[in-house]
Amino acid sequence: MGLVKKYSDKLFLKQWGLGFMKGDIADIIRNKRTDLQFTWMPLEDKGISHADPFIFKTDDGRINILFESVSSYSLDGKISLMICDSDLKSESQNIVLDTQDHLSYPFVYKENGRIYIFPENGFSGALYSYEFDPVKKILINRRKVIDIPVIDPTILKHEGRYWLFGTLLGDTYNSDLHIFYSDDLMGPYTPHAGNPVKRNLNGARPAGSFIEVDGSIYRPAQNCSNYYGESMTINRISRLTITEFEEEEYMVIRPGKNEEFNYGIHTINAVDGVIIVDGQKGYFQPLQQLGRKLKNILN
Repeated sequence: MGLVKKYSDKLFLKQWGLGFMKGDIADIIRNKRTDLQFTWMPLEDKGISHADPFIFKTDDGRINILFESVSSYSLDGKISLMICDSDLKSESQNIVLDTQDHLSYPFVYKENGRIYIFPENGFSGALYSYEFDPVKKILINRRKVIDIPVIDPTILKHEGRYWLFGTLLGDTYNSDLHIFYSDDLMGPYTPHAGNPVKRNLNGARPAGSFIEVDGSIYRPAQNCSNYYGESMTINRISRLTITEFEEEEYMVIRPGKNEEFNYGIHTINAVDGVIIVDGQKGYFQPLQQLGRKLKNILN
C-alpha cells in the first residue's frame, strides 16, 4: 500500500457485511475459482459491522448464521444469530452472547448430534466453548477449553486427535500461527512442538473452517500483508503431526472489484450448497475519522 493510500485510507469509516452465494465449495476448491459473486445482506446502520460468519443447519431445516456484530466506534463485539429460510431470507436476528468485552469469530463444530461454539474472546485471556440449544436458540454450558488468548480459534479432527489452530493476542496476532492438540474436543490441549508453526502476514491467521476435498485438507487463512482483511489465502495441508506441520499456498480469494463490499474479505464458510463470506467497504468521513483519532490520543 502506497503512502498516499495508507494515510488517505484513515479518512474512511470501515464497515463489514455478510455476503452469500449458492454453490459447492468443493467445486470452487477443485477448480480454483476466483470469479465469486455474492449477494450482500442489507445493513441499515453504517456504524455497525457484521463479520466472521459461521453457517450451519438445524434439524428443522433452517439455516443458522452466527456472526460478530460490532460497533465501528466502540468495538464492543457481540455474537448474533440470524435464522434464515432456504433462500437466505432473514426470519429473525438477535444477540445470543454478550460478555461486555469483545467477542468475535464464533467457530462452529458439530459432533455426536451436538453443536459446539468456540467464540474468540482473546481479551479474557482464555478460550471458552458453548453448546447451541437448537430449540431455544441460545448458547448454554460454558466451559473453559484452554487458558490462552487464542485468536480466531479453528478446530480440525485429524487422525484421532483434535487440532486447535489460531494466533495469539499480542503484536503477532496477524502473523504467527499456533497449533494445539488434544484427545478430547474440550481439552486439555498441548502446544505443538513447532509453535509458532508459521510466521507470515499472508496465510497464517485463520479465516474459517477447514475444507476437506478429495482426501486433502484446505485451510482458509487471512492475508494481512498490506492491511487487515485484505484477502484470503487457501492453504493445502500436507503434513500434520505433534512435531511437524507443513502447508502450501493453493489459491487466493480476493474481494470482487465490482462488489459492494470490495475493500476486504477475511472469512469463508459453507453448508449444503450455501457459501457465506464477509466483506468490507468504506465511507468517506474525514471529519468523523479525524475526531476519533484525536479522541483516542487524548484518552
